[in-house]
Amino acid sequence: MATFYRIPRVLFWDYVSQDKELQDYVNSNYREIISEAIFRQQIMMMNGKTGAICSFLYQLIHLLGRKVVAGILIVFQITNDDIAGFCGIPTRNSVSRILCELKKEGVIKIENQKIVILDTDYLKQYVQC
Repeated sequence: MATFYRIPRVLFWDYVSQDKELQDYVNSNYREIISEAIFRQQIMMMNGKTGAICSFLYQLIHLLGRKVVAGILIVFQITNDDIAGFCGIPTRNSVSRILCELKKEGVIKIENQKIVILDTDYLKQYVQC
């Protein structure tokens, strides 16, 4: 049986920074999560650049999303370079172009440099089951 505690993020990172074993565990966990995400992104590349970005954004809903009035806020600031790297797209310019298209279509919007997902069904169509 596990016990979970909710603590402020800053306090958590203070604990992590003071304990080498905890640092190793957290880093290992992050590496595993990132490896899984990269693997999923490689599979989703079958849908082209737009599909890869839509699939990536859809995955972020479950990893970093928080329900807000407008839709689902991705609580972590992600740059176009980050998206390009995760999706295997060589330049951030392609990501910028696709994100602009998604904004025009009303699928996403950007607030305070964070992505808000407005239409999850649109993104879901690119996810391979």
